[in-house]
Amino acid sequence: MTEKTKLIDHRRFLAANPDAYTFEFQEVHIARLVKTLVPRIKNAGYRVTPTKSFGVLSRAIRLLFRAQDNRPLFHVEGTELPLCWNSPRDWDKDYIKYEWGHLRSQNQSPERKHDLENLGLYSARCNQHIQTSMHIEELMVYGGILAQRISNVLTARRMLFESQEWNDLVKELKETA
Repeated sequence: MTEKTKLIDHRRFLAANPDAYTFEFQEVHIARLVKTLVPRIKNAGYRVTPTKSFGVLSRAIRLLFRAQDNRPLFHVEGTELPLCWNSPRDWDKDYIKYEWGHLRSQNQSPERKHDLENLGLYSARCNQHIQTSMHIEELMVYGGILAQRISNVLTARRMLFESQEWNDLVKELKETA
């Protein structure tokens, strides 16, 4: 892979890698996701740091990712090449480099911007080209497999946020000082 990797090649690399969607969730790689989550939820009043809060934050990330069926938020099956991919600067990677996105658009709902339950794990393409500052519900008008995927993820997230495991985790986050 070179600096000038083409999108088609990047998508082929992703398709050929069985760990393309879960690479960043391996124990040795999850630190980047923890580090990128901290500034988002600190502004919601959580007193967390990547080091001090690593355990509880990595659990939260894994739970959110599991509610997405261990795939990018808008991942759909049934295509030869993935429809989720990285930004051009990361086309040399054969795995998804996740970024945080907002289910309720930070543009339309700035009051939800730092809400942990409003964050999801997106590929760059999903965050910047599919959702593009819209609320996740607005994407349902596209119908088909995207609407079904959104419905499934929202249902899994609702069940997660109602679970004792999630409530205990949020309590632990709030008690972090």
